[in-house]
Amino acid sequence: MPQPHHRVMLVEFPPAGGLFQFAVQLGEGLARRGRSVRVVTGSDPELSSREPGCRVEPILPTWHPTAGADVPEWWRKARRVVRAGRHHAAWLRLLLEIRRSRPDVVLWSAWRFPVDGWGVVAARRVAPHAVLGMIAHEPRPLVEQPGQDGHYNDSGATYQALRQAYATVDVVYTLGDSARQVVLDTWPVQGPVVVIPHGDEDAFRTGTPTGADETGPHLLFFGTVTGYKGLDDVLAVWPRVRAAVPDATLTVAGSLSADVDAAALRRRVAALDGVELRDGYVAVEDVPALMEQARAVVLPYRRASQSGVAHLAQTFARPAVATAVGDIPTVVRDGETGLVVPPGDGEALAAGAIRLLTDPALARRLGDAGRAGLTAGASWDDVAAAVLAGLPVREPR
Repeated sequence: MPQPHHRVMLVEFPPAGGLFQFAVQLGEGLARRGRSVRVVTGSDPELSSREPGCRVEPILPTWHPTAGADVPEWWRKARRVVRAGRHHAAWLRLLLEIRRSRPDVVLWSAWRFPVDGWGVVAARRVAPHAVLGMIAHEPRPLVEQPGQDGHYNDSGATYQALRQAYATVDVVYTLGDSARQVVLDTWPVQGPVVVIPHGDEDAFRTGTPTGADETGPHLLFFGTVTGYKGLDDVLAVWPRVRAAVPDATLTVAGSLSADVDAAALRRRVAALDGVELRDGYVAVEDVPALMEQARAVVLPYRRASQSGVAHLAQTFARPAVATAVGDIPTVVRDGETGLVVPPGDGEALAAGAIRLLTDPALARRLGDAGRAGLTAGASWDDVAAAVLAGLPVREPR
């Protein structure tokens, strides 16, 4: 007899990046629990499923998140119109597929545009008996384009459309208590708001990770470079770190967001000793070498709800020096799995980096503790169990 909520559809429009990787690994965990899972995404996905019960299906006309990152600014602006059309087309294709396949559960992980809110309302109409849910990695849509003030995209059209989406879904998942409270304070949710763990990043790992004490004093900033992640704060204190640790090095690895002045960043990095900028999306196969080269990872975020990079670092037994924003301190626990400093505090950030770079034994102890913590309550089987436990019974409206 089929299990409740047997057919699960996970929707991830971009076929690459942290949210896509999360969806695939969650799908595998759900498949191991007997569910039939489809991860619906765009063409040429960077991961395939390792579980027979989970299929990655590239059926949407979307694109890789960093495709065409080096195009001129004039074309970047024109391309937004083209991509907006493709995103609308992706929603149409998705709605047709939901109506055709009649999944028991449909879960999204990111809504960024007004059409996303309208699409969720339309999904309810074509699937009145399905459980619709949101895994709110970031409970409020972030600013992603230059010329916008603040960290959040609170424009009228986007905000109103997403209010409709949150009022429509049956369940919202968050990756921590702080994010849960943001959801409750921001959106008119009708169903439960459930906290789930993040899970490890073993999709990247090919063997047993080396110890953090087996490498030199190397610091890594990993992931898309955007304003709220605070790279400027690291670069500002880097001369202080180098003065204390003359052989210290820093790698900045990731694509540059549209809200970053790429030319200015390259000039700034070129003027700093020991800093390397690896501009561009980091392919899955290149991640292990970057992580294992580092003694520690730096997460100087000015705001965030959670960070997949923190879990990635722990997967490779690397400690982090991170700022106390959102739910990050529940993962990077000060003195246990890393060091936590106040956001925007350059002195504390420099001191944390220096401490990890000059004490290999401490870096090893914190890194190993972070790795062990992922296997005790934060595996993808644990995440899948929490997701299934949070699914409500759908009552037709």
